[in-house]
Amino acid sequence: MTTPEFTDRRPTLVDAQRTVRDFLKESLPDVHRVDVTKVVWLGSAAAAWEALAVVWQPNSVIQSLGLCTERPVLDQHAYVVRLDERLNVIGYETQEAESAS
Repeated sequence: MTTPEFTDRRPTLVDAQRTVRDFLKESLPDVHRVDVTKVVWLGSAAAAWEALAVVWQPNSVIQSLGLCTERPVLDQHAYVVRLDERLNVIGYETQEAESAS
């Protein structure tokens, strides 16, 4: 995935959100929606930005069974995406759901 060059200015929060959204839509199958819920400027050399995103995808069980539904049944998946200072994706992973104790 190519990211725009930011030679004149430092990338903004909006630029980081757009990069994360575009990356997840391109990288994951059958994405219906991506909500970027948090973006943090870390400023370190390794990872300059960290973003949390919720991705809405079709339910895999319903798809594998070939069931027809009136409306799509979507599951939420949370991801953490790390970007460098030029908004290149340097890593991403699923975020485990927090359990209530």
